[in-house]
Amino acid sequence: MTLPAVPSAATTARLEVTRKLSQRIAGGLLEDVRLLLTELITNALRHAGMTADDEIGVKAELSEGTVRIEVRDPGRDGPVKRREPGPRGGGYGLLLVERLTDQWGVERRDGNMVWAELSAGPAR
Repeated sequence: MTLPAVPSAATTARLEVTRKLSQRIAGGLLEDVRLLLTELITNALRHAGMTADDEIGVKAELSEGTVRIEVRDPGRDGPVKRREPGPRGGGYGLLLVERLTDQWGVERRDGNMVWAELSAGPAR
């Protein structure tokens, strides 16, 4: 899906992913996917140098026992980098992505695309 670069983009993505995956993956995994989408979309909104006319691309799919999510942004502020968490907050988003996923990465072609994969079990 393609969403406008506005704060409600994370909510819209969570609702759509819940609708599409809730009957196909376990509840705890769905919550992790929802949290990861929120973090990645929030990072894009905060750090990608977007304007009101920009869009965020979001993809979530279940294939062969793996949930893969992708969040794409224009990437005008350069490459995605993990920061060390600080005492004033911040720096926890990609740390959370690292801890909750089996693997994740960043591709830089026509902007940034951050992807993450999680092993899926049977739906509860």
